[in-house]
Amino acid sequence: MNIIHLLYMDNINDESYINIKKMYDNLNYFDQYGSSLVLFILITIALFILCSYCFVMINVQPIKDDWINQRCKPAIIPFAGLINAPEGMSSTDFTKANFDYCTQNIVKDITGSAVQPLTFITSLLNKLFDEIKQALNGIREMVNKIRLKIQATAQEIMGRIINITIPLQQIIIGLKDVLAKVQGTMTAGLFTLLGSYYTLKSLMGAIAQFIVTILIALAVMIALLWIIPFTWGAAAINTATFVAISIPMALILTFMTKTLKVQSDLSIPSIKCFDKNTLLKMNDGSEKTIFDIEVGDILHNNNEVTSKIKVITAGSEIYDLNGIIVSNSHIIQYKDKWLPVSEHPESKKIESYNEPFLYCLNTTSKVIIIKDYCFTDWDEIYNNDIIKFKTLLCVKFNNCKQKYTFTTNDIHKYFDGGFIGSIPIKLKNGTTKIIQNIEVGDILENNEKVYGLVEINGKNIDEQCVYYLGKNRRFEGGCNLCFYDESIQILTTLDLDENNKQLKTIKENKLYHLLTDKKSFYINDINFL
Repeated sequence: MNIIHLLYMDNINDESYINIKKMYDNLNYFDQYGSSLVLFILITIALFILCSYCFVMINVQPIKDDWINQRCKPAIIPFAGLINAPEGMSSTDFTKANFDYCTQNIVKDITGSAVQPLTFITSLLNKLFDEIKQALNGIREMVNKIRLKIQATAQEIMGRIINITIPLQQIIIGLKDVLAKVQGTMTAGLFTLLGSYYTLKSLMGAIAQFIVTILIALAVMIALLWIIPFTWGAAAINTATFVAISIPMALILTFMTKTLKVQSDLSIPSIKCFDKNTLLKMNDGSEKTIFDIEVGDILHNNNEVTSKIKVITAGSEIYDLNGIIVSNSHIIQYKDKWLPVSEHPESKKIESYNEPFLYCLNTTSKVIIIKDYCFTDWDEIYNNDIIKFKTLLCVKFNNCKQKYTFTTNDIHKYFDGGFIGSIPIKLKNGTTKIIQNIEVGDILENNEKVYGLVEINGKNIDEQCVYYLGKNRRFEGGCNLCFYDESIQILTTLDLDENNKQLKTIKENKLYHLLTDKKSFYINDINFL
């Protein structure tokens, strides 16, 4: 048993030895001698500090004398506060300040060396950009020289062109002057011929009037001679003389009326309008020029604009009535009288007026108030004319047996007429325009010259209808469109029966009409007035 126990114990000891050996074999140098190394380092540092301190304390005065060169030495830095601390600063603060100073100097030298490659690269880039800048400036100078050369060339070309065009312009001006003189001469000749024509016409009219007077007197005398029996011989002779004179006179009068009566083709109808800049007061207190006023606008005192008219100025004399520029024929109220503007004592004729167009309005009250002056509107309805319309409306409403109160607004409502804007109008040149696109000065198919345009408020008209007067004779518009048709002898759509018209359910907001020098124009072969 003892032997076995001893053998067993020997075996255990061998295994412990092996394990301990393995454990020590796995230890590194620092595991075995680390504490000794740390202790050695600490002792070394302590000895270094102690030696440095002793060295410093022994040599403190030489160090102070050479402080600038000695302050950043490793042996001196820890004891800087003990060696050379200034008054008012603790040794610790001065030691820290000296350490910061020395560190910054060391870092500055090291940093300068470290960033020297970057500085070199930056210098190269700076030189490169300087070269690029110089190159760009060179390009700019070259472009500037090219621009100056082009400018000089263009100026030279323009100068030569001007040298050519100025004489050419003088030639054209001279030619224009010659043509103007020729035109003036021809115009003077034409007006001379026209004056001669009017003189001849007036002379022939006077002669005709004189002969007619003689014939009337002769007829009276012959009638008296035939009444008295014993003068029948003289009556017969005078009757023969009367017949001999009256026959050629009838031929002369027929020639004058049929051949020489051209006044309707030469004259321009009377125009009653205002300058486009005439100011009218609106119902809201604001002011508008007549040019800017639209149909449906409300003037002062709830006076609604029912239509707007634009006409040419030519043929009218223009007057200035205390700042109101208006044509001579426009009717104005003066001391309970209605008279033309030209007869108003405050009006002054304008000798030179260059605006090509004049403008006028129709209103519900049939008057236009401007600066306390009362003008009629375009229709010139006043005094007895108002009574006539009232009578016509009484007839329309069964002789006023039903309750009916007449207002001037009813004139527009029941008697105004105009065409829808899409009605086609044929022109002299063979083209066609819708009526709302017709312009002043257009020549229509039968040589009618348009001298005025009318725009009408269609919303307040009593009826708008589609009218039928036969095959391809169809038109649309307001209730009172005046025309002449030989087949039916009717002068207004008011007289058409229900078979010839169909009431429109949707009214046009605006209707249109034309003013021509022949006082008529054609739509679908119908002659409208």
